[in-house]
Amino acid sequence: MTTVTPPAASTPPTSPAPTTPRTPSPPTLLSPRSRARELLTGAFSGTPGRMRLLGAIAITVCLLFGVASFAAAARLHTDVENARANAAQLVRVQTIRTNLVTADANATNAFLVGGLEPASSRAAYTNGIATTAKTLAEAAAAQSDEAAAHERVNRVVATYTGLIESARANNRQGFPVGAAYLRQASRVVRDEALPTLERLVRVEQERVDDATAGAESNQIVLAVMLILTVIALSVAQLYLYSKTRRILNPSLVAATGIVVVVGLVALATMAWSRGQIDNAIDGPYRRTVALATARIGAFDAKSAEALTLIARGSGAPYEERFQTVSKEAKAALAADADDRATASALARYLIEHGKVRAADDGGTYDAAVALATGDGAANQAFGRFEVVSGRALATQAQDLADDLGRAATPLLPMAWLLLVAGIAAAVLAWRGMSQRLAEYR
Repeated sequence: MTTVTPPAASTPPTSPAPTTPRTPSPPTLLSPRSRARELLTGAFSGTPGRMRLLGAIAITVCLLFGVASFAAAARLHTDVENARANAAQLVRVQTIRTNLVTADANATNAFLVGGLEPASSRAAYTNGIATTAKTLAEAAAAQSDEAAAHERVNRVVATYTGLIESARANNRQGFPVGAAYLRQASRVVRDEALPTLERLVRVEQERVDDATAGAESNQIVLAVMLILTVIALSVAQLYLYSKTRRILNPSLVAATGIVVVVGLVALATMAWSRGQIDNAIDGPYRRTVALATARIGAFDAKSAEALTLIARGSGAPYEERFQTVSKEAKAALAADADDRATASALARYLIEHGKVRAADDGGTYDAAVALATGDGAANQAFGRFEVVSGRALATQAQDLADDLGRAATPLLPMAWLLLVAGIAAAVLAWRGMSQRLAEYR
């Protein structure tokens, strides 16, 4: 009998344990600074990044060229205009000084004839005082920081004219005290007005020197910016050539050409302007100062000549002053060998003055007075000097203003042209780099 073995009971399959779904971790957040650094690194990495960097440098340098060159040319224009204004103010101050001593010379000379002074002397005195007052007002308006000094001079002039009128009144009546008033009036001018005016002259001379000293530095700024800009644009073109194998980038070439042409024209213009400034300073400016100094010394000498004769034998101090101021006048004219007419006229007067002194010292007082007044040789010689030196001074002052005006004329338009050139070069540099970047991608 066969035994049948029952099949083994099958083990039911074990179901897998349920799994819990995994929650994804939140992304790491970058700080704004880190994000910016990552963007910059991406933007300037690789060849495209270096193209962008060189393009940014070229554009920035072009803009700096325009702005810095504009500033340099505009500053030179301002300096020249300031020099012109200060030179004009210097001429005004010298005119005040000259007219004061001119008026005093005519007033003292008129006393030699006694009684009522000649109409011509009175007219010359009145004109000198009127011109002084007018020029004082102009000078105070032109330089407000000097208004107080001009006001002090104006008060001195008022005191001076009062003393002169007292001297005239006494002189007409034959009172000796008139000469005392006259001497006091001359002292007021020399001790109170002229020193103030001399200080103003030095101030204006320093201002002219300071204004003209910056011409070279402005040229250097323009030259440096021109070189840096050309280098930056050239480096950008060489890099593009090494990466793209294209010899020329039309936009960058055009930018370089604009910068070079405009920059060189600007340098030439500034050099020409500087030459005009130097010529004005070495020529009309120097001659204006010399002529004004000579006229002041000569008129002071003429006043001293009259005061010496008025003193009648006790005028040695005035003759000493004559010698001092006349030497200063000769020295001022000696520095300008081109103005021989004025120097010759002064020399003629000094010779005639020697004859005045010889007559006075020889006991012929009336003859000395005759030489020093009216149609006398000494007075006529001085009149000739007054006319010749006055014309020369007016000519040189006008030449100075014209030369400085010409020097300033092209600078401001050139400044704006430089600014436009810098902006145009920056736009062209941006365009050239953008084209190559688009092709590279």
